[in-house]
Amino acid sequence: MTRTAMQRQPAPEERLASVSDEALVERTLAGDAGAFDQIVARYKGRVFSYACRMLGDPETAAETAQDVFMRAYRYLENFRGDSKFSTWFYTIVTTTCMNASKYHGLRARNRDERYFESEEGSVSDPIDRVPSDTYAPEKLAARGEIRGAVRDAIQDIPEIYRQVIVLKDVNDFSYEEIARILECELGTVKSRLARARQMMRERLIAAGVLGPECD
Repeated sequence: MTRTAMQRQPAPEERLASVSDEALVERTLAGDAGAFDQIVARYKGRVFSYACRMLGDPETAAETAQDVFMRAYRYLENFRGDSKFSTWFYTIVTTTCMNASKYHGLRARNRDERYFESEEGSVSDPIDRVPSDTYAPEKLAARGEIRGAVRDAIQDIPEIYRQVIVLKDVNDFSYEEIARILECELGTVKSRLARARQMMRERLIAAGVLGPECD
């Protein structure tokens, strides 16, 4: 047996792990079922997290996440490649969540920490994106309370503002990508985001997390 033959060959899922989303789409349309499984593995945590923030209920979020992937698979041939796959995909994510919100009429407020965790671990929150001026023990001890206040504030603002702040500050989409996802003008995205951040600030001040003098 040659040395090359003795080397471990990567499993199919390992080989697909480094393949781009767009290439996975091509493989899926060519009949490679494992390629779409890789897409699901890549996005399931983020989709569940987004659905939780938009719907406020973990069971409905889980059902909605499944619906998202079913719809994406069904309409995959409609992806033309004129934008990134993630942009096209999140159009389906946002639309499916909006439909679920209307159908269930959910504005749940009694949430817990597990709502915002994926099977792969915790998903980042906007508060984790804000640099702290200190890592003193008392500040670290307060982070759990701060995260809870941020989550409450996100859930409390209207849906059209919640969409943009989650897409921008949690999922790191650009203004242009968000405009494509939400099918609105670039200026609309910017104005909604500015308003969303202002509403968040007001709620965090009311919760005692931020001081009125904070920018």
